[in-house]
Amino acid sequence: TSATRPVPCLAVSRAAGVTLTLEGGEQLVDGMSSWWCAVHGYAVPELDAAAVDQIGSMSHVMFGGLTHRPAVRLAELPVEATP
Repeated sequence: TSATRPVPCLAVSRAAGVTLTLEGGEQLVDGMSSWWCAVHGYAVPELDAAAVDQIGSMSHVMFGGLTHRPAVRLAELPVEATP
């Protein structure tokens, strides 16, 4: 995005699969999505359920001298997979 020649910012109201629905009802294929959305898409029921489950117990914790079991387990996975 250009700071000197900005383009209009499109307001997205919904995302599912590869489709973004704008507030006015127009639909776009998200061809410039993040890696996460390019791999998984939007509104994947299994991922949404996992996120809701995690948010129900703890949405975010800074790692400045703190940790939590899911983060430790995630860090252990690549260690276990390497020689």
